Amino acid sequence: MIWNIVVLENTDDDFSIGSSSDGKTISIDLSGSDKKTGIQTNIARVLDAYGAYPSEVASELLRLGMVVFTADKSADRKIAFNKWSRYFRLFQPVADVDLWNGIKDKVEKALNFLTGDHWEIFFRQEKHKHPLSEIQLQEKFPDLADPPTVVALMSGGLDSFIGAIDLLETTEDNVIFVSHYSRGGVTKTVQDRIYSLLDKHYPKRFQALQFFVQPVDGISEESEPSQRSRSFLFLSLAAAVASTGSNRTPLHIYENGLISLNVPLAPNRDGGLSTRTTHPHFLTIYQDILDSLSIDASIITPFRFLTKGEMLLASKNPGVLQEGIKLTHSCSHTTYVRFKGKSMDNHCGYCLPCIVRRAATTHAGFNDVKYVVDVLKGKIRANTVEGKDLYAVKVALKRLEKTKPSLISHVRASGPLPGTAEEIAQYVDVYKRGMEELQKLLE
Repeated sequence: MIWNIVVLENTDDDFSIGSSSDGKTISIDLSGSDKKTGIQTNIARVLDAYGAYPSEVASELLRLGMVVFTADKSADRKIAFNKWSRYFRLFQPVADVDLWNGIKDKVEKALNFLTGDHWEIFFRQEKHKHPLSEIQLQEKFPDLADPPTVVALMSGGLDSFIGAIDLLETTEDNVIFVSHYSRGGVTKTVQDRIYSLLDKHYPKRFQALQFFVQPVDGISEESEPSQRSRSFLFLSLAAAVASTGSNRTPLHIYENGLISLNVPLAPNRDGGLSTRTTHPHFLTIYQDILDSLSIDASIITPFRFLTKGEMLLASKNPGVLQEGIKLTHSCSHTTYVRFKGKSMDNHCGYCLPCIVRRAATTHAGFNDVKYVVDVLKGKIRANTVEGKDLYAVKVALKRLEKTKPSLISHVRASGPLPGTAEEIAQYVDVYKRGMEELQKLLE
């Protein structure tokens, strides 16, 4: 089945691909005027308060990210021939068709790798300008003495919290944190309380931009929960903010090396169970897209060669870290936690992010959150929801015992590794050390 994603400039846009007998067509209204096919967002309001607006091409990249995210959430993977990989044809209006056609292959390559789907993108000439805000430029950053020169992603997870502390401890520059959240869940609440704690210890040192992007209900009959494309949207939000600066802006992404590589724990855990949101290969392609569009931002991943436990031990302010560690959220099964009647401060304990987090905090000696399921106690069956990730970790550790000293091909199972031979060796080494943290936890 082919998903045809027709992007319309507004309700007057009559663009059509005609009748399609080989798939399903979904229309998305970029203007948001159509309450049934629009995208709910606070982007214009946040940018108005921020006081500066992205360049035209950065705005178009962001709109593309919003559309991709909407398409991803609206196309049910269960309908795919293998229950996972979908086929998208996306028709996107842009100001400079030649410019975007010049990087069409790069965008498709990035999305194919990131989501595990097949993407074809067709750029067409837009009829009207569509700035992210109609309000004219105001004085930049009125609450800060100097314009920020660093942009960093803040998800609300432990890694981004560690990175935020280190950044504020080691730079005199003013910092912009960029966050994304959707409707429901705990993400916005977690971000709010982390920002509140950071503001207490680093007053007037940063500005937090929290962007809400949510496809409207009813674009499609079913909502797809996997959301692999969210990373493309998140980066595009940060790139749009970075484009408001006058110099090449560092764009910091905080993720430990083990999760970034996300090597499949078992042969059957590729695809849905092996995400690539910050994989070095994806970030390399995305940087190439930024450079090709002349968006002057440089992606920096300070923790790509550190395990989560090593990140904790290397913190530039362990006191602030310990104070706020329980405010962060790493769990991927918050619905399970609610079902068990526990508060958002609890984690499920059995998902892979929880297991990696617990291994790291145990390794570094930090007091951590409460876990609903204790994977170290009792017998948890492998074929249960609570046991499948634990079992996969154990399988992976057994495989490592039998693997030859060179793990390069093993680590490359999740994607190509960019960089020099020395950098590739570092990727392999951080994978080994990350797995050793898991081994020590289970022992």
